[in-house]
Amino acid sequence: MTRAARMWLRIGLGLLIAVVLAGTAGYLTFRNFTAFPGEADYFSVLLIGEDKSYLRNGEAVEATGRMDAILVLAVPRKPGPSLLMSVPRDTLVRYPGGDTRRVNASMALGGIELATQVVSSLVGLDIHRYMRVDFAGFVGLVDAVGGVDIEVDKVMKYTDKAGGYSIDLQPGMHHMDGETALSYVRYRNDALGDISRTSRQQRFLRALMSELVSVKAIKAARSVLDLLTEYTDTDMSTKEMLAVGWRLRSMSEATLRTATLPGRFQGAYWEVDPTATAELIRSLGLPFGQ
Repeated sequence: MTRAARMWLRIGLGLLIAVVLAGTAGYLTFRNFTAFPGEADYFSVLLIGEDKSYLRNGEAVEATGRMDAILVLAVPRKPGPSLLMSVPRDTLVRYPGGDTRRVNASMALGGIELATQVVSSLVGLDIHRYMRVDFAGFVGLVDAVGGVDIEVDKVMKYTDKAGGYSIDLQPGMHHMDGETALSYVRYRNDALGDISRTSRQQRFLRALMSELVSVKAIKAARSVLDLLTEYTDTDMSTKEMLAVGWRLRSMSEATLRTATLPGRFQGAYWEVDPTATAELIRSLGLPFGQ
């Protein structure tokens, strides 16, 4: 990201915080800046969590295009619930040219353009923008807002030597710092593997978003903005960030629905169910396949 882009991202996120604090009066003041550009019925963002290194024989190895978390955020232009859909990284998808591979290979094979194209084909929605977040930034962001409270529903104990993380949590409420939170959202050592993990990621992101618009986050605004500009790569404009932030200022079920891309396991892969996906998208008033 260029210096100018970082500057505008910093300004945009600062304005977003101001809008959240201002409430209704803020909306009246900033309403000219919080309308989505273009004419589509919705605005969508591909959210990617990346792991830029892993351990091999105890040594850190730089990775290229390791998409460890894949989500699509779709915000309707008209009033109504937004959708945050997780795409399991083991989802099979047909690539241009006819090859069938896991969706998480798309970044390494063709960069953000190919990743956007194949995810769009899976969820049946056009993808308008993207945001990539490095896991190092995720850890810092959670710590900057003072941690996040999460209810753990099962024993979670596992050491991933290649991934370079371990987790040891008992059921109950936990106040998680950045490192613990990262282990929580990456954990997949249970019967449903990546499917259970996507559910935990949705739960955690909802809690983190709530913290980001809290008084604690406002007090830590400088740290939050520094982390976002350093560890986030996005093509969203200031106006688009303002619009998304305004619509997501409340984290209730009435404003944000979470879901996992419908499908079923076929061996080690997740095979999408196009009919169920279309029903889910259309149930929220979004135009599937258009």
